[in-house]
Amino acid sequence: MMGNRGSEPTSTPGAVLRFQLSVPPEHDTRVVRVQLWLYVLIPRGSASNLTVSVSLVDDGGDPAWERRVLLSSRRVGARGSGWRSFPLLPALRGSFGAERRTLRLHVRSSGSGGLVVTASNGTHPRRPFVVAAATLRDPEHRVGKRSLRCSRDSALCCRRDHYVDFRAIGWNDWIISPEGYQLNYCVGQCPLHVAGSPGMASSFHSAVLSLVKANSGRAAAHSCCVPTRRRPLSLLYFDRNSNIVKTDVPDMIVDACGCS
Repeated sequence: MMGNRGSEPTSTPGAVLRFQLSVPPEHDTRVVRVQLWLYVLIPRGSASNLTVSVSLVDDGGDPAWERRVLLSSRRVGARGSGWRSFPLLPALRGSFGAERRTLRLHVRSSGSGGLVVTASNGTHPRRPFVVAAATLRDPEHRVGKRSLRCSRDSALCCRRDHYVDFRAIGWNDWIISPEGYQLNYCVGQCPLHVAGSPGMASSFHSAVLSLVKANSGRAAAHSCCVPTRRRPLSLLYFDRNSNIVKTDVPDMIVDACGCS
């Protein structure tokens, strides 16, 4: 889930950023990661000692009573201009729940030799953004019975769960979120008597064809274990110009398998 943002006037140095987080109401989710991304401008050749602090702005429902809780602080000038991430958990966890959908963050920089971009223009390529990762509290109910997940001694066609960590394959330097995903793949045998079962076949056509093969004298042809249901993966990444791009890559996650 990502935050759409705006900015608010403030009487203190810095800027207050407002993010609206979206969580599907029908899902019982647990937030496991929240990061604020800011673009820092560092002039070439400058000796920057810029420090950026991020605080939660909380009024407890009463605008007249406002407090700020420090969430993250770091020096940002060592690598020149570019994007910097600020982890907001676990400090944010106690103030973030099902009832909180608007996140107000105060961003302040101290020191010299740099500038933090806090532009409120929704089309600005360097505008701040928040990325939050959540998991289902009961992931077993996410995929239906036809997913046919592999057990330890499975020999027939099934779905083998497999998680890919982008750091392990060297993609973490350009993919912002997620940190990895459930690739999954199909494996196992498809004997004709099994491939002809509507519950195992990838389609009704495949079921009928497998039964025809099994009842004919030319049963040498065999069926293959293939994906029958896939879904897209949402990616947030840097393009070659250091712009942030969000896209949905189709057919990246295998949810179910069957015999072709």
